[in-house]
Amino acid sequence: MHDRLRLNQGEMPEEVQLELLAPWYTQKSGESRTLDFFDAIPKYPFSVTTSITKAERIEASFTLHGKRYLAEILPAQIKDPATGEEKLVFAGAREELVERALRFIAVQQTAKTRITLDTNTGREAITVFFTLSMIRRHLEALGHGYKLREIQEALDVLSGTMIEISPAEGQDIAPQAGKKPSRRQRFVKATILSNYAGDFLEGDSTGEESRAAMTFHPLATQAILELAYYPINQTRVGSLKHPLARWLTTRMSHNYRQARKHGFVDNTGYHIALKTILEERGLTREARLRNNLDSVRKALQEMKQRRILSEIEAYKEELVHMPTRRRPKIVNAIWTLYPSTEFVEEIIGGNREMALLRAQSEENKRENQLLPGFQTEGRGK
Repeated sequence: MHDRLRLNQGEMPEEVQLELLAPWYTQKSGESRTLDFFDAIPKYPFSVTTSITKAERIEASFTLHGKRYLAEILPAQIKDPATGEEKLVFAGAREELVERALRFIAVQQTAKTRITLDTNTGREAITVFFTLSMIRRHLEALGHGYKLREIQEALDVLSGTMIEISPAEGQDIAPQAGKKPSRRQRFVKATILSNYAGDFLEGDSTGEESRAAMTFHPLATQAILELAYYPINQTRVGSLKHPLARWLTTRMSHNYRQARKHGFVDNTGYHIALKTILEERGLTREARLRNNLDSVRKALQEMKQRRILSEIEAYKEELVHMPTRRRPKIVNAIWTLYPSTEFVEEIIGGNREMALLRAQSEENKRENQLLPGFQTEGRGK
């Protein structure tokens, strides 16, 4: 199927491929993975795919494992299929859903996944070989119907959206005698997906004869090879209609691994502030902060309806006011989210599963001296 889509990359032996990728796959229907660091990057700042008229970049800061990072997002330059003209586009919810779908079909082994060599960096890369029909069918099953040309354009945007990530503060380097201290510049610059190769049949109405290959972002590859991920119910999360609801659910699933059943009883839950959402989601700050509040509340209500949050008490909201001459002005809000029993059980089961897989992986590395992968500051615990 993929003979015509061979990338100019080397491959490691089959037995090593199986050893490293076996934990990444799942036998559970509907399950996907959250990826440490990569999922924390604010890649999709708009609720819809957004065209712009002149080149610009978006800056968004985010926190991971107690460290601050800065993401600079540059729009993709793609060709408008209707006019043939070039246009600049920022990724939105459509691209987010397509990227989630690609990850899902890789984890489910619907699509073929290979560890290849990135000739640009000399490091391992993970490439997925798939058809457009695989993406379309999965999204349709979740209630997101996209035409094949829309999926194809989303892939163009994903492969063209450049993101540069760097520590929010530089690192001091110890000076030599008589010299001033210097600053080290550290960054990762890559597109969301890369090495895009396609073999599309003209007039293919189903997508079955439209084949493609794409490589995950280096930080996604890093998380996969280091087992810095957790299971997540993609069927439930992917079917959410509000992009913010999907973002909140993914974030809570990956970060709130100490979740307990009936957290609303003893007031233990997942805390998140509006300020954090605005910064790390890349959400546009409205002129009236109450509009942002309403957007979050709608997302939380959908999470409650889908049994991600508890139906008894989904969340508590605390508004932060600033005194003014008139009525107090809302400047922030803090929510305590209470996940449903079903959601907590998935988290607890995922913790057990990943603890076992990581223990097995460490044992295999000691016995077989497999490739160690990349070193990361923030491996999932």
